[in-house]
Amino acid sequence: MKGNFRKQLYFVIVFLLLFYVIEIPTDFLKSKIRLLLLPENNIILNMKTYPEDFSLLCPDGSSPIILEVCAYDLNHDPFPFLLIHVELNNFQGKIEPSYPITNKDGKCLIYVYPNSIYITDKSDDNLVEASIKLYSTKSISANYQVRLTSLPILLVHGFQDTSESFVPLKQHLENNGFIVYSIDYSTETDLDTMSTELGDTISLMKTQLKEKGIYTSKIDIVAHSLGGLVSRYYTTEQSYIEKQDVRKLIFINVPHHGTPWAEAGAKLLNSPFLKQLYPTSSLFASTFPNLINKGLNHNIQVANIALENDEVVPLPSTSLNLWNIETKVYRIGAEPLTMESILQSQVYGGSRHRQLLFYKPVFEDILSYLTKDLTYPQKRSNSY
Repeated sequence: MKGNFRKQLYFVIVFLLLFYVIEIPTDFLKSKIRLLLLPENNIILNMKTYPEDFSLLCPDGSSPIILEVCAYDLNHDPFPFLLIHVELNNFQGKIEPSYPITNKDGKCLIYVYPNSIYITDKSDDNLVEASIKLYSTKSISANYQVRLTSLPILLVHGFQDTSESFVPLKQHLENNGFIVYSIDYSTETDLDTMSTELGDTISLMKTQLKEKGIYTSKIDIVAHSLGGLVSRYYTTEQSYIEKQDVRKLIFINVPHHGTPWAEAGAKLLNSPFLKQLYPTSSLFASTFPNLINKGLNHNIQVANIALENDEVVPLPSTSLNLWNIETKVYRIGAEPLTMESILQSQVYGGSRHRQLLFYKPVFEDILSYLTKDLTYPQKRSNSY
């Protein structure tokens, strides 16, 4: 009997201590009883949202919509320890915290990270009228209306080319509601300089978009040939850790492992930089292997497109198998490769290396890649 009494006394003491530690400072139980006794629709959720100054948001997965919520009863007294339910309409996203609860002052912060939108045939230029609904037990729901649109796209051209090579693809994407930019940069400098130009262009894009009331912290890149190496370099430098401004990389005919024609081409085309694209150059032997994840950022979604009989970049050189990224392979024409054909393609612009930039099935692939989740590169250790 004495043993049972001691156990009961122990539990009573523990309960009183917990009550003293938790209930007296917080009124937790009092608030739950108060909620139980309230009639329906007697709690009001007041909501402020950030950012405030943008008419359009891009669902990049990292830029949050911040909701500052205050719960009150009809006497305007704050309501603590109230579980807030969050419902997303016409878009998907991550919600933090997963189970938001008001503090003792009846307030809580909710972060919603939109990462994709539901685009239908009725969507106007990829503009989606979305909303966030908040509600709780005994509350009147609160709604926040937001307009979302697809991420802007930057097209990055290849060696000795210009943004004009991307005109057909640019028009195709714009006709499907995307905001598309192109970059023109000198390909006769070095990767550091080209990477800096790319970063400056991305910063300028985001500034111009903000001036139009469009907010995004990330963009998607579609890159051809050398443009793909510039994009890889930019997104794997140590300085990129602070920027984090690219969501997807879509590669077209990129010499990820160099090209055997580089040395000969450097002499014939009078381009010293082209020597850096030889497979055994320092770029592939030491530069890329010493960058983030050996030259392909594992936090950026990737798609890879190649041409089987490209006269400039052999198919094995386009592979990203080391990062477990599959390659979509096309074939155009059947003529054998010769140095003469390569030179003619540079002079007259009839290169198969560029034909994928004018090939509608590739346009449809890119459109698909931009509107669905892609594979992230496998993390590579220093041992391979």
